[in-house]
Amino acid sequence: MTGTRGRFEKGVWVEEPIPNEEKTGAAGKTPMDSRIQEVSADVSGTINKVVSLAKDLFTTEEGRKHIQTKIDGAAGQLDSAIKDFISESEKVLSSKKGEGKQGKKQMKVE
Repeated sequence: MTGTRGRFEKGVWVEEPIPNEEKTGAAGKTPMDSRIQEVSADVSGTINKVVSLAKDLFTTEEGRKHIQTKIDGAAGQLDSAIKDFISESEKVLSSKKGEGKQGKKQMKVE
């Protein structure tokens, strides 16, 4: 009789049904516990989606093409930034050389 819910009727133990909430322990759950459980399930689902995406990116032809496209785009942007830097540096250096002819000290660039 331990751990069951019921009562004695005419000397016989009669078990009472236990509602589902009490069976799962939900009766003691607070709204915060419910939120934590919900968010935990969401996070777990999101992690599974990320792992699946990573697998698809690295193991499928389409995924590898997508990665290569992104790499090519980044390389193009880096190349453009380096060219812009060189161009601006040359402008600054040429303006410094022009100032040097007016009696200012010249900078030696190697």
